[in-house]
Amino acid sequence: MLRHLVLFFVLLGFWVLLSGQVDLRDTHQLYLSICGVVSCALGTWLAARIGFLYDEGNVGRVAIRQITYLPWLAWQVVVSNFDVARRVWSFNPRKRIEPHLVRIPYEIESDLALAIYANSITLTPGTVTVLVDTEKKEVLVYALSKVSAAGLKDMHDRVRNLEVDR
Repeated sequence: MLRHLVLFFVLLGFWVLLSGQVDLRDTHQLYLSICGVVSCALGTWLAARIGFLYDEGNVGRVAIRQITYLPWLAWQVVVSNFDVARRVWSFNPRKRIEPHLVRIPYEIESDLALAIYANSITLTPGTVTVLVDTEKKEVLVYALSKVSAAGLKDMHDRVRNLEVDR
């Protein structure tokens, strides 16, 4: 129950921070505040339903690790954007697009971290997660170049570091 309350108030604080102001005297602001409280309660309920508050261990440790992962992922998206643009506009045949499918083995244990890994691959320009094979513990990735596929090992290691048991 304590984890539910902590998550609810963290979400509510984040919502207040992003909304900018809370003025309950104004009807429109009151409506938005009620919607914010309801959405935070719904988010807490959904997190409890999928087992995030119970199965993933220490949520605080995971949150601290995510704070370091998200800026790194944002930087990878920026770098990949420039790489894809350079490849699309390049007249040099050696720097053109070389599409291929790559099977990448993974050692990630939790379903949440595996979903983060697969979505991070798809979020990065030039790579798309095609299939996650949990029996063979492989991810099938469509990559525009060998360079973009080679960088996914570092992403795997960083996502694996997000897991609590590590």
